[in-house]
Order: sequence, then structure tokens, then C-alpha cells
Amino acid sequence: MLTPKSPKKRLQRTVQMNMRRLPRFLLLTVLASCAIGASLSANAQSQNYRYRQAGAGVPIVVFENGLGDTLDTWKSVQDEVSRFTTTFAYNRAGYAGSPSAVGTRDAATAVRELRALLAERGLEPPYLLVGHSLGGLYVQYYARNFPDEVTGLVLVDSSHWDQRERMRRADPSAVAVADREARGLSGVVRQENDSFELSGREVSDSPPLRPMPLIVLTAGQLPRTVPKGVWPELQRELAAQLPGARHTIAERSDHFIQRRQPQFVWAAVRDIVVLLRGQ
Repeated sequence: MLTPKSPKKRLQRTVQMNMRRLPRFLLLTVLASCAIGASLSANAQSQNYRYRQAGAGVPIVVFENGLGDTLDTWKSVQDEVSRFTTTFAYNRAGYAGSPSAVGTRDAATAVRELRALLAERGLEPPYLLVGHSLGGLYVQYYARNFPDEVTGLVLVDSSHWDQRERMRRADPSAVAVADREARGLSGVVRQENDSFELSGREVSDSPPLRPMPLIVLTAGQLPRTVPKGVWPELQRELAAQLPGARHTIAERSDHFIQRRQPQFVWAAVRDIVVLLRGQ
């Protein structure tokens, strides 16, 4: 077992501090695992990115983390999905084991870097993309702009492109407090958070989704600070992007469905894989 080096420890302390500062009602919850205590034998480095690749078969399932999170958030889900197809989880630039974050950390940048990493690994599209929270916004950008590379989407309590503006209209005072608290974030978490509305515009300005399997999973347990009715409405709009999309409420889950009720996530992936293999 390798001993984590001091930069990882420093990053762990930074993200843990950010987690305490980030307001819950933004639903871009930070959970810093920093890959410390994970099985390094199951992980690897590629162009200095930390990733975990497992399983065999197609389609390749690619997991995209939420704000402040690492590939470890998918551990239970990835283990199950790897039983029936190839899976790939990774840490974006700026997170533990991956390159430093350079420039604006928006959806376009995240997707450009992910596509380059997948190509470098020899993992050819199309992919089934699974995105949580902010990662859900990123995979929507991917699917809208590179539809020939995406064969399906699972959105796990995903962010919506117009989320913050809608919350401001619903409860301006609460959002003002959240904005002040968010200024205490640092590092890549601050960079991604600051670029959230830019990422939202990039998604809304992109072409609409082409027909593909889409499953939206929504947390049933929301913080009291979330303006009443806003999050369910946003989640319904995510599902309404495509006719026939499935929308499921994980009644006993908070924002982290992949941790609280991972069976909802891996079952959604399995259902799309079965559908695609039957075509």
C-alpha cells in the first residue's frame, strides 16, 4: 500500500474545508475522498490523471463526478456495473492524482479534457455517460455537442443549466447568503463553482439532445433550504428533454444517490445497457 504524499494531504484538507463552507441548498455538495484509503491496485495514472478502469464489453460506461468529488464516489456503483460492461471513472484536473487545473473550469473544458483522456486510453465511443450534480451538467454538454460519441445518459440528481437563476427568483435572500458563503471556496472547487453559470449557458446554448436512452434519478430527501418545488421542477425538465425518458425518485436518498441507494444508479445503467445490446 502506497503512502499518500503530502500534496494529497494538503488537497484533502482544502476540500474538507470547502465542504464545510459550501451551502447545501446549491445541491453541488462537496465530498472530499481524495482517493486516500482507496485501493491503488484498482487505480492507475494516465497522462497524470487518476482513473479507475474495470470490466469488459460495450458500451463503455463513463462516470463524471460532482463538484468537489472524486472517482471514489462511484465505487459501489462501478463495482456492480463492471460485472457486465467496461467502466471508467476518473478525477478531473485539479483533483487528487490528476494534473493542475489551468484556465476556466467550465463544461466545455471538462469535456474537452475527458475526450482527450478517453482517446489516450484507447477507449472508443460511443459511451454511456453517468453524471452526478455538476458532473450531470458536464455530461449533458458532452451529449448535446458530440452526439455521435454518446449512446445514453444517466443523470444522478444532476444540475440544471438554469438552476441558480431559478433559485434566485424563488428565494433571493437565501441565494445571496449562499453566494457569500461560496466565496470561501478555494482551489479547483472554487474555479468550477465560479464557472457554474458559464457551464449552464454552454449547455443551454448547445443543440438539443438527440434521441437516446435517458434516465433521470432525483433525490427524495432535500435540504430545507432548497426553495420549495424548485428542484423537483428542474429535475422534471431534465427528463423532459427527450420523449420516453425515465424519471425515478430515490425517496430515501439525499443528493448522493450513488452512495445512499447505489442500486438505483447501477440498475439504471444496466437497463440502458440491456436496451442497447438488444438493438
